[in-house]
This record gives sequence, structure tokens and C-alpha cells, in this order.
Amino acid sequence: MLSTTELLVYHQQEPQQEPGGCLEVWVLTRAAFGILFWPLMALFGFVLAVVLVLFLFTVHPALALIPVAAIGAALYLFARWEQRHFRPPGLGPP
Repeated sequence: MLSTTELLVYHQQEPQQEPGGCLEVWVLTRAAFGILFWPLMALFGFVLAVVLVLFLFTVHPALALIPVAAIGAALYLFARWEQRHFRPPGLGPP
């Protein structure tokens, strides 16, 4: 049986070693950036397009229609692509 003095003694435990260390941090960071890559690229592209439109407005107002037309064409092509690949259920082939 343990005496009362032995119950109050602090015993230092060895730290538990888990495999991996910082590897989990890198895996989680890569997963987060993998998910956020395309939305961030879309955001940067949009900001770049706005800056380009504003710059072209300073050169000549008619030149600003070029990136606006390119954005419109890109949106149209994306909508057509999405319509082909993600059809509502119950519809036949295109």
C-alpha cells in the first residue's frame, strides 16, 4: 500500500513522440491552398482586369471595351461549358 507521501510526489513523464512532427502542418497547409487556389486566382484575375480597364480608360475610353468584351466572352464560354457538363437530371443529351 502507498503512503500519503508517495501520492504527492511528482514523477516527470517522458514526452510522447508522435510520428510526423511538422509533416501534418505541411499536409494541412497544402490541402488548404489546394482548395483556395482557384478562388484566389479568380480574385487576382478580376482585380487585374479592373486595373486594366481603369488604365485603358485613362488612355482612351474606347480601349476599355476590349477587356470588358473579353470578360463577357469568358463568362459566356464558361456558362456554355457548365451547361454541357452539369445538365439537370431528366434531360436527354444535348
